[in-house]
Amino acid sequence: MDPKYEKTWRRLDAAGIRSTSQRLEMAHLLLSKPQHLTADEVFGLINSHFPHASRATIFNNLKLFVEKGVIGTLELKSGKMFYDSNLDHHHHALDEATGQIIDIDLDPELEQRVQENLREDFLKKTGKEISQPSLIVTLKGKY
Repeated sequence: MDPKYEKTWRRLDAAGIRSTSQRLEMAHLLLSKPQHLTADEVFGLINSHFPHASRATIFNNLKLFVEKGVIGTLELKSGKMFYDSNLDHHHHALDEATGQIIDIDLDPELEQRVQENLREDFLKKTGKEISQPSLIVTLKGKY
């Protein structure tokens, strides 16, 4: 096996996914760097390398990768869904001007304080508890 695919193969194997050549290449393209892609962008990326790959095959594999925890999802309040290649614990910043989504890592102590404050404030205002708040920050203005 080509060494550049070894890590991807191990990730699929650990998730219990049989690695066909097309599936391995698809996972490798998705996991090659931190990225946030819509389903249509995933289709375009895969199709640019495998022009004969069907939309159904690509979307079925994408669904499988999400179900097995190989990639994550991020849904914005607009309802737009993105597939996230970064499975490490992180939050997101959305650049409102460009639409770019940036992974944000917080200092663990700061994150704990922010999450405690979010839980308390949310409970006080809604009467409901939240267990795993995730932050999406919208970046506005000039920079």
